[in-house]
This record gives sequence, C-alpha cells and structure tokens, in this order.
Amino acid sequence: MYDTIHIEKQLQTLPDKAMQRSTEPFEWCNLLWIPKYHRSGLVTGYTSSIRNLWLSLREDKLLIRNSLQKFYMGNNYEVFAFAKAVQALKLLDDYFPFSIYDAEVKHVACGIVIQEDAQLIFENWADYKGKFPHVMRNGTKVYGAHYKATDYNIKGYDKTYEVSISDRQKLNAPYFRFEIEAKAKYYNTRKDPIPIYTVSDLVSKENYDRLASNLLDTYQTIKKRPLIPYVALQPKEIRLIAVMNDKKAVNGLKKYHKHSYKTDRKRYTALISSLQQNPFENQVEEKLKSTIQQHL
Repeated sequence: MYDTIHIEKQLQTLPDKAMQRSTEPFEWCNLLWIPKYHRSGLVTGYTSSIRNLWLSLREDKLLIRNSLQKFYMGNNYEVFAFAKAVQALKLLDDYFPFSIYDAEVKHVACGIVIQEDAQLIFENWADYKGKFPHVMRNGTKVYGAHYKATDYNIKGYDKTYEVSISDRQKLNAPYFRFEIEAKAKYYNTRKDPIPIYTVSDLVSKENYDRLASNLLDTYQTIKKRPLIPYVALQPKEIRLIAVMNDKKAVNGLKKYHKHSYKTDRKRYTALISSLQQNPFENQVEEKLKSTIQQHL
C-alpha cells in the first residue's frame, strides 16, 4: 500500500568529505556520493541512490525519496502488504550505521491496484468535496483523473498504460490504480488525525490500518455519476444536475452567491443519493475492499 515516501534524517555526524565540501565523489555507507553544484560553482550537497531511491545530503540532513514498493518489489502494481512494508523499511535501515526510524516523514503515498477498466472508473467521477477532477495526460492520451489540493493529490489512473510508458513493461490485463499522495501534515492535522511524524509511525499496524481505511473512505467520498432516469425527473431537477456538474457555474455560485451554492449543493446531494447507483461502481468498490484486505 505504501508507495512514494519522502523522509528527512537529521544527522549527528557528517562524512568528512561532506564537511570539507569535497568536489570529488566519495564513498559513504558503501554508497557513491556525487557532488551537486550551485550555478555559482559552489558545492551545495551530494546525491546518491539505492536501487530506485533518490538520496541527497544537504547540510546536516539526509533526504530519501521515491517508491518504497519499487525499492522492495521492483514494481508498484502487485500487493504490498504491511509485513512487506515493514521488511522494506528494515532493509533500508540496514544500509546506514544509524537508525532511520526517527527520520521525519514529509510525504507518503498510499495506493492499491485492481483489475478493472480504468477509463470506465475515472470518467465516472464527479466531484470530491466540491472539487472537480483534472485529467492526467501523456500528450493527447488521457489516462487518469486527480483531485489536487495544497496537501494532497487523489489519483485514479490506468496502471497498465502508465507501466507501459514509465517502465516499458506490458501487463496482460487492464489495471486501475487508486492512490492518495499526501504531506504528513494532511494526516496529522485532520479532525481525526493519523499520527504520521516519523518512519516509526509507518511501521505502526494501527496507523497502517487507519491509512487503509482512509483510502477506501476517500474513494467512497468521491461522488460518482449515477444512472439518471431523466424521464422520471422534474425539469428543475434536471437543471440542478446540469448546473452542479458544470465547473464554471459551480465556481460562479461559490464566488458570487455562496448561500445559494450551499442550498443547491444540499439539494443536489440529496437528489443524487436518491438515484440508483451504477452497478459497475458497486463492483469497483467491492474489488477495492477486497484488495485492501489483502494489504492488511
């Protein structure tokens, strides 16, 4: 379930070459560190890598970023359960003579993959808490949708296509990936906070289970376009549906007629809730639930 992580470790002792601002590559922790330069010519830090993970030494901090699942499994489309995540972090910790478990978590992504036609899923998304989805593109190809805010990015996309582009691999079935990329403070400052501060919090089974539940809850919070029986609706109900699915109209109501927007949104939510949900959407949710259980 864990994917991209961004952690920062405060170092008590720096390698001698780093303290001397060496302009030559050097070895530290059995890794080769390459100097990074400012345009003025001064060394600003050093970079290295472990498999797919990007490492950076800046001042007295070690930064580690990229997909934890790919680091451990080589891909991020198979099941990456809690036990494997714990092993992955232990493997990463073993590279260093100090503990990474007290490193600060700046960012963590959680996601799962199900076998399903991605386009049928993300094209059915309406809004998430009043936000409309933006498409994910590669050139002219639309392969997903996402809801982006300051502290999080909720994404659903065609994993089969993404793997063919990024990893040059061919998956023999259609796969859909749903994930939440978020800053740690997105979890820490919520009404029901999930305490994600250090790496040790990522190996807490309680936190992991709550992150898994949040993944499903978030998907269920995304409003989906129902099967709309227009023949049975009143003209004013059809107009309400049209307006609340028009991004510019919604933004205009929010900005210039806030009270009317709140009233219309309540009426729209009640109307949509009363309509029959698309049977395909029920199928997707059941697959998500089942897959999340495999990750626990």
